[in-house]
Amino acid sequence: MKQPILSLRSWMRLFGMPIFGVLLYIISFFLVSDETFDQYYDQYGILAYLYDIAIAVIWSAINLEISFIITDSFDRWLSWTEKPLTRFFLQSVVQLVLTVILVIACLISYRYVFQLEAWQNYDITPIFLPTAILAGFMSLMMMGLHVGSHFLYRWQASQLEAEQLKQANLESQIHMLTQQLDPHFLFNNFNTLASLIQENPKQANQFLARMSDVYRYVLQQRDKKLATLAEELDMIKAYVHLLQERFGERISIDIQVPHTLLSKQMPVLTLQNLVENAVKHNVINSEYPLYISIKAADGHLKVTNNYQPKQQPEMGHRMGLKNIRERYQLLGAPAVLIKQGEKEFSVSVPLLDVTN
Repeated sequence: MKQPILSLRSWMRLFGMPIFGVLLYIISFFLVSDETFDQYYDQYGILAYLYDIAIAVIWSAINLEISFIITDSFDRWLSWTEKPLTRFFLQSVVQLVLTVILVIACLISYRYVFQLEAWQNYDITPIFLPTAILAGFMSLMMMGLHVGSHFLYRWQASQLEAEQLKQANLESQIHMLTQQLDPHFLFNNFNTLASLIQENPKQANQFLARMSDVYRYVLQQRDKKLATLAEELDMIKAYVHLLQERFGERISIDIQVPHTLLSKQMPVLTLQNLVENAVKHNVINSEYPLYISIKAADGHLKVTNNYQPKQQPEMGHRMGLKNIRERYQLLGAPAVLIKQGEKEFSVSVPLLDVTN
């Protein structure tokens, strides 16, 4: 987790300490009323008020440092997570005892700094009790603020760590899903290539070049999560060439995508997977040619084909669509829309705007 410019303790020293000191002075000034203090203020005037404020701020500073020392000491042998009630009780008792000692020291200091005759044999009990109670309460407040802020920081750090682990897990899952996207028609392409080499070597060279384009794209993109629509379309044109060499006029693919949408993004190989899904699960012959339409509008890319399913679905039926849905879900993107009618099957995937 990124460290703040000033640590929690630095903020408390710069702002918490003087604020608590001034509050202690203001409240004790009205809470503790004694006629001997009138002589004190009359004799020393503004110096007496300044000394009061200085004592209050010094007390606050010492008390704050003591709170830090106590917290660090207890952290070494009694964790909050192991025995929180015991830790709270013991730390509070130690904090209060030291606070009372500080209060006594501050009150005694008045006798020796300001040599007033009225204070030589003065019983400090009447002003000690309310002052000690007030100081103890404020001391516990300082301890609670310190401990509470410490827990808040640790909670934020744990939340960030959990989010980073979640992101790493998502990255891993997306990577694993992407590895499943290698084209299933690999051996069919080699069979087609073998036939072309014997029948038409020139055409075989063109086929091999297109095949290289497809697999180069697969290898280049397999470690990425997203690709632009322009990149996906460039790949699909090479992919369509392979399909047309294999099926001839029995397959037709129409692409209508506005140039304004080419910078949109989508999970890598989504378009290839959608086209492959149509080819893999539908009858394709002279009597039943396959028509595939690729259109983009309203923030979605829609791939549609005439629905003529094979009587015996191939292994992995609908696995490609499941893969696409899972990847969009892991990216936190809108859902993939699948529609199946009597004569038409379509899949609409969101086009994403990703700036980083």
